[in-house]
Amino acid sequence: MIRFVPEADSFSGRFLLRLGHLLGLRSETVYSRAIVLLALLFLAVGVLLAAIVWYVLFRQLDLANEGEARMEALKIEEFLETRPGGIQFPPDEEALEEAGRFLDRQIIFRELSPERVSLLSASPGGVLVEKLPHGVASAAFLVPNLAGAFAGEVVVSGVRPFYATGVIIARVVLVSLALGVGLMLLLILLVLDRTILKRIRSLADKVEREKEFERLPVKLDFLGDDELAQLSHSIEELARLVRAGEREFRNVVEDQIESICRFNAEWQITFSNRVFALICAEPPEGRRPSLERCLDQETVRLIQKTLMDLDGVSPSTNFTHLVSNSGEEVWYRSTLRAIFDEQGLRKGGQWVAVDVTSEVVSHRKLVESQRQLRLLSSRLLHSQDEERRRIARELHDSTAQNLSALEMNMAVLESFGGDANTLKLVADTRAISQQVCQELRNISYLLHPPLLEEQGLVFAIRWFADGYTKRNGIPVFLRLSEDSPRMNLDWEIALFRVVQEGLTNIYRHAEATKAWITLRASQGGEFSLEIKDNGEGLPENFSLIGSTGVGLAGMRERINQLGGLFEISSSPYGVRLTCWSQNEDNRSAPAAD
Repeated sequence: MIRFVPEADSFSGRFLLRLGHLLGLRSETVYSRAIVLLALLFLAVGVLLAAIVWYVLFRQLDLANEGEARMEALKIEEFLETRPGGIQFPPDEEALEEAGRFLDRQIIFRELSPERVSLLSASPGGVLVEKLPHGVASAAFLVPNLAGAFAGEVVVSGVRPFYATGVIIARVVLVSLALGVGLMLLLILLVLDRTILKRIRSLADKVEREKEFERLPVKLDFLGDDELAQLSHSIEELARLVRAGEREFRNVVEDQIESICRFNAEWQITFSNRVFALICAEPPEGRRPSLERCLDQETVRLIQKTLMDLDGVSPSTNFTHLVSNSGEEVWYRSTLRAIFDEQGLRKGGQWVAVDVTSEVVSHRKLVESQRQLRLLSSRLLHSQDEERRRIARELHDSTAQNLSALEMNMAVLESFGGDANTLKLVADTRAISQQVCQELRNISYLLHPPLLEEQGLVFAIRWFADGYTKRNGIPVFLRLSEDSPRMNLDWEIALFRVVQEGLTNIYRHAEATKAWITLRASQGGEFSLEIKDNGEGLPENFSLIGSTGVGLAGMRERINQLGGLFEISSSPYGVRLTCWSQNEDNRSAPAAD
């Protein structure tokens, strides 16, 4: 039956609901539409039956009225025939009036037309009965003239008492029956509506009570075998399925090592696993424990502040934080997600946290090891520079001076004269001494160029590039900022070592024919050094981190220790090495003479 009821949003469904409201029905369910639809069907059937009864009843009254009119006409005809002389033409008016008073009817005589004669002759018994307005029935019979032909008719008309009474009684009975049936039908509608509404409210109250206590499985205990009872059984079955799904979900969640917690807009915990209890200062107890009561205040404030910064565009975020639990500090990596409703209003959140204390401790140890490694590397490079300076000074002050003394002794020895072989040996020894002395000076300058401290980085680069071109035959094109301010000595030494190592790598590995050095510096202390060549470039899978050489790693370490940036790029057209800094502390006053 329910499937034949129109939908609530259809035209016929809205019509049934509106009609039900007019009849006093208060429910707006499918049952109310079904009740109104049945009432309309019953009303249509009742109207049809009333019309049939009305027709049959009044048809019988009409037949009885016509029969009595026919009998009265026959009696008048018999009365006129029993008078002396029989039926006269025209009949005696006094006789007609006497018969009319006796029967309480109107009796008249009138002449006939030929059509009327044929009609009366064809009537049963020679009496023609006709129904007039207002329940009046007339009966007419033929009256012959003196020639024996029918020339007139006697008409008996009037309202029969039984007919008028029967009509009144029939109308009263039918109206009373219609009113009674209508009232009874309306009463039945109201009773059914209130009964269905009461059952619906009972089912809704049971469901709301179960919802309020959040109990699974749901037990409604709704009696009956109608659609509402079937609906309650379906709700219970659905609750059992939800309970089974929740049990499986909780088993999965409880097996996780992460702490999982969900809470509503009032910061009440709606779901948590066993790992979450390990974070809590107080275990979550009760149906909806408060988040503020379970966690320490600092963690609660962090969660609340972070959640307030989330929106529908970025509903989640990750962060690492410290949680103090019973005096023990534990690091957690957390994922916080805000939950919004259909209107975009925040209705709670979900917090997932995992213990990363071991990772944080390991990271701290790694950072400390890297710091110590950088410190050790810095000391090593500094010691290397100091050792180079010491060796360069000893070569210049001791070894070079001894070679100079040897050269002067050879000059004195040559002045003593001798045979040709002796003089030639002395000259060769003197030339070798001069060459060794020059090479020692070059090595001393390369180990620690004294011009770097005296004249600055620009002069030292230009001097080294000239010597590099003379020794190796590779031209070096320079673009140097001649008027730039001096840097501090550490930066100048580091950049000079980069130039040394870079040009050495070009000679050894690049197969290049040209090299370029560009030094840009500003009054604000910003600078950049670029070294490039036109060689073959680095290998395809080259990585600075995975490189086994110490040249590039040493350059990068020098620049990084001073707070600068080091970058190397390669292409089939050569290698580009760049280092730069924006630290104003790089500036230094020129060295005093």
